[in-house]
Amino acid sequence: LLLTMFNKQLSGINKRMPNAAAKSMEIDDDSDKLHLTEAGRLSGFKLYHPERHVKLKIFTAICVVCGCIAAAFVAGATWASAEVGASQNAAEAKTIKAIRSSGSSGDFDDDVGYGGFCWKCSENSGTRGWSWWFGWGACPCHDGWKGACCDISMAAVDGGFGAWGAVGDCDAECGYGQATKTRQCDNPAPKNGGKPCLGAFTEAETCYLGPCADGGPLYSLADLIEAESSVFSANVKFTVNDLWEKGICYIMESSDKISAAFYNSIGSSVMYEGVNFVRGFKWWGLGSVGDSFAGDKWKEAVTDEEINIVPYTAVTGFNYGYDFMNDFFTAEKSPSWEDDEGHDFAIGMLTSSLENADTTCLTHGLEPRFPFDHDLLMKAAWDGFTWFDYHELKYASNGDFGYHLVNQRAAEHGDTMDTLGLLMTETVFSVHLTYDSANEEFELDLTDMEPYDPLPGYAAMGGKATFVFDNTYGKYGRLRTTSITYGGVTYTEADFAEDAKITNADGIEETVKEAEADSRWIGWRFAEKCIMSSLLGQTNLILHVKGLHLELAAAFQGVTISAFKSNVQHPLRRLLDQFTHRSVQATNGNFDLLFEHKAAEFSLAPLDYNQQLKMIDWYIKNKPLSMATLSMDKFAEERNMDQFSEKPANDANGRPSKFFWRWHYRAAKAQAMYVDMIECWVDANYAGDWNAVVNDAMIADWWAKMKQYLPSMQEAVDQHSEWISGGELTRESLTSVVSTIMTWVSHIHEDVGHSAAYVVYNPVHTPMMVPADGIGVPLNSFAFNTNAYRTFVFLERAKLLDDPADFWFSGAADRQCYTTMQDTYRAFGETDDAFSECGTTGFYSCVDAVETSVSS
Repeated sequence: LLLTMFNKQLSGINKRMPNAAAKSMEIDDDSDKLHLTEAGRLSGFKLYHPERHVKLKIFTAICVVCGCIAAAFVAGATWASAEVGASQNAAEAKTIKAIRSSGSSGDFDDDVGYGGFCWKCSENSGTRGWSWWFGWGACPCHDGWKGACCDISMAAVDGGFGAWGAVGDCDAECGYGQATKTRQCDNPAPKNGGKPCLGAFTEAETCYLGPCADGGPLYSLADLIEAESSVFSANVKFTVNDLWEKGICYIMESSDKISAAFYNSIGSSVMYEGVNFVRGFKWWGLGSVGDSFAGDKWKEAVTDEEINIVPYTAVTGFNYGYDFMNDFFTAEKSPSWEDDEGHDFAIGMLTSSLENADTTCLTHGLEPRFPFDHDLLMKAAWDGFTWFDYHELKYASNGDFGYHLVNQRAAEHGDTMDTLGLLMTETVFSVHLTYDSANEEFELDLTDMEPYDPLPGYAAMGGKATFVFDNTYGKYGRLRTTSITYGGVTYTEADFAEDAKITNADGIEETVKEAEADSRWIGWRFAEKCIMSSLLGQTNLILHVKGLHLELAAAFQGVTISAFKSNVQHPLRRLLDQFTHRSVQATNGNFDLLFEHKAAEFSLAPLDYNQQLKMIDWYIKNKPLSMATLSMDKFAEERNMDQFSEKPANDANGRPSKFFWRWHYRAAKAQAMYVDMIECWVDANYAGDWNAVVNDAMIADWWAKMKQYLPSMQEAVDQHSEWISGGELTRESLTSVVSTIMTWVSHIHEDVGHSAAYVVYNPVHTPMMVPADGIGVPLNSFAFNTNAYRTFVFLERAKLLDDPADFWFSGAADRQCYTTMQDTYRAFGETDDAFSECGTTGFYSCVDAVETSVSS
């Protein structure tokens, strides 16, 4: 079906191939093999054409209905060719036969085949359907059955793995690479309907062939075009069976490795819609027609439904190896009113694919590497993805604007090379700053990350840096980096001078700018990039996954549903509904993908997933999260940063008098907005009687469960008792806790998750992974990371400024509370430059992109 789909779309695709010769699909009557023919050399192209996109997706929908989509995810290679079996005659051979039905029943003649489909014979309408085959021969029985009407049962034999074969040769010419070993499902082979082997058919281990004299070859645009053209080569003969049984790494090892990113993008494009467009959003790109399929974004909770609060270990069969998975809580299942078959199917498809295929080749290898060429890297990571181009701001994805924004900010600040200082001034990275009053400098300390071993060939995490405020350029000035310490070496401002020379191992002197022009990071520049990689790891792994998902969001939804299950129209339940939405679904799915299936490697940090879990465990034990220090007032106090949370006055020269901590300013504004909404809500539903609120039995039960299932609540009682009224339910403690959680699950989740795109898509300035030798950008790890963010982070979910659901309100009064909050937030985005410089003009998301909850 995929082959048919691409054949029908090829003329449209070729419109995006200005230098390409015509290509077509045909069936060879002699060999009965379907393949792509090529008349002339294929030049640069991108697999996308807007006019054909709807049809492309409709054909994809057909694949889903037919049940073959699971193979399509990993099988970007399989549309290169396919075995279709022996034909009965030349006329039949001109029709592409589809996969036989495995579940049809009814009154059909014995061994009937029509259009390539076989149905059960009339004497057997039970469960013994036909096998999945390509071909035109007599319809065979399903494995495990024989006889004229498949009515004689044979004993099933489950498959078992044989011994591992010898480890193969290292795939690198020098430096680090991968060596693989394989095993077969032949001890015994499955037969008669027995279960196939579950597990990896291949395993890869890192190999090292000594240092490369020049870091190895860096690939060019011509290399990329040639590799992508090979996908269309008639000489590529991979079958579905190859892909399913031997895995994507087998395909990679047998073809040009540069093509891995292309295959990866094709796979993510196929599953993109199922993952992203949940209920309430238009399906299958049908424009206004899609409204009838979208449904409501919100559905009212079901009375007395229980989703069961459980520790994380209860919802996974994976052994995480750390006690914290018993100490934090989620729900056993998502509530029925959030059920979404498309999302569940897409995640299940991916999970099944990862369980049956080794994917380490997509992430771990250092080769091939590309130069520091932004446009080339974008093409390499986005070719094959059909939903939007990298320069488009679409579906909450920020494209490539981060690269250009860094260049723009550097120019505005006197063509500075101090990228780290710029980012610490304007971005979510500033969440990690502290202030040393004695030395009047800002500090960034990531040394807690140093004990963890990076993946082989990649630079270690950790380091620290200091900054001072410089008001010379820009409306609010910036932080200027004064020192960087990494790997036991400290660099100072004297080293940062543009003409400062560094002597390399060969005794040759060069500046960091000269080395960077040659796609190499050296000296302080290398240290700066490693600290940026560490900043991303700290933000993604500790702040986002550990803090928001593991410790807060899922338990918050589970407790709220449980406490109010007998009265889903309770005033507090209605207030909290949008801030709990889909958090269990997102969190449980995240942990399965990130750790059980190892997607955390690179998408969170360049660490083995076991090292990441070890780091999470250390932070839980040594720096436990307190709900109090998440509140914006305490958050600033703990870091001695509270004096920088307001817009500064100008000095005598008309320049800003001190640093403006924009990240905190925005978050504090959001929390104050939520406090006002809570106060208004109590006025509307309890006539302003807070005694009635704190004496409400259901609210008291909710409060007790919050303290039981969110350890950060008890940590606040132990460490900051006055903030949470000693753990008692009071007006102050309820307002503090609810406004804090609302701020983090909505406004800040957008900052630490989605708006990080400007970094993820910008390995030239802000790499998520740095080779230990500082040379080039490893393509496949970058492409994998791009796919992870593009497919799973930038999701279409309900937004804070969307029209609210009617069932949240008891009347006009509390509706006014909510719409006033929305109007306030919308006004921030329109009139306050700390909010309005967003999207393509600032390093954070615009207010209209902020979700209501941790729902993605």
